[in-house]
Amino acid sequence: MYPTVVLDTAGAEAEGGSVGRLPDGRVVFVRGALPAERVSATVIDQRGRFAFAEATEVIVASPSRVEPVCPSVAEGCGGCDLQHASVELQRLMKLQVLNDAIRRIGRIPEPPEIRVVDLLAAGFRTTVRAAVDDDGSLGYRHGRSHELVAAPACLIAHPLAAELLAGARFPGADEVTIRVGERTGEVLVVVDPGVGRVVLPLGWSDEDIGLVGAADASSSFIHEVVADRRWRISGASFFQSRRDGAEALVAAVRSAVEDLAGRPRRLVDLYAGVGLFAATVGADNVVAVEASRASISDARHNLADLGDRARCLAVPVERWRPSPADVVVADPPRAGLRRHGVERVVATGAGVVVLVSCDSGSFGRDAGLLVDAGFRLERVVLVDMFPHSHHVEVVSAFLGPQRST
Repeated sequence: MYPTVVLDTAGAEAEGGSVGRLPDGRVVFVRGALPAERVSATVIDQRGRFAFAEATEVIVASPSRVEPVCPSVAEGCGGCDLQHASVELQRLMKLQVLNDAIRRIGRIPEPPEIRVVDLLAAGFRTTVRAAVDDDGSLGYRHGRSHELVAAPACLIAHPLAAELLAGARFPGADEVTIRVGERTGEVLVVVDPGVGRVVLPLGWSDEDIGLVGAADASSSFIHEVVADRRWRISGASFFQSRRDGAEALVAAVRSAVEDLAGRPRRLVDLYAGVGLFAATVGADNVVAVEASRASISDARHNLADLGDRARCLAVPVERWRPSPADVVVADPPRAGLRRHGVERVVATGAGVVVLVSCDSGSFGRDAGLLVDAGFRLERVVLVDMFPHSHHVEVVSAFLGPQRST
């Protein structure tokens, strides 16, 4: 039986909790605690020099602790693990974690000042994945189990997605993905494993929604407008989970490229998705590399107006044969570029690299690998895409050896 201890917390940790020390001096990561609090916590795991605990009582609360707006949080919903912190404190915690990742993991002692882009903290999420209960109702997974938690009034879901979460029923399904086009009003629902009997909310009709089984997700689409372009997005493709977030990422990436490289002659877009950066950065020639066949099919459609100036390659980055580039933009999954990705970036000979990261730890590691390869970190932008959770989106820019001297 692990002990219950009283702890004073200090800084933030990467998974949304806080850091303290056990009586024996070991570092402990406390889930549910905020910085500068005194809590009673149960130690749930111990690994050598580290331990993990869960706060059971807040004895002295942070002045920035707030009551969660969404009732599902009290029931254990795992989607918003920072809703008990003010939005201002959430952003300070993310900044602290990101700074720590750059310095400690990336071994970059004097990084540039981080710029923060704040986005709306409610009603923003246009892609929602929900589990299905035995009666066909939708919900989210419990933060610490596979148990379902109802989501009758999800704080972060776009209003159209929230209506379906609260009122639709999908008997016999295991999982449902709702995708909304904020600017177009289009709604696509992908039902896994397939579409059976469906009950829509009051006021909805079959004409209001695209409804497909998982097997047909790659051939069913919605459209969205970002950066004054209309994008085709299939139910199986990756796209950012909020439209204003996609706009913010495009602005940050485009600004970095323009400031550091002007208009590049040759741009390579790695992990290109549906072509968001390939189409918006502004280059004479573009190569988009993407493993997902659904996404690269959308990218070919979305880049069609560029004609023979754009090539879309359906290949994993680790198997891609690098081609010469002036600028590389890379938007890898949560695991980051890792060593094999950095090697391919370096092999292009690019003088400017813009990295879009969705995890502070993997960003810190990738930044360190790029610096070891001779690049210099020039700018870091934290786009707060995911209010009320510990997740982040980071846009960083690096100058290559031939440009940073």
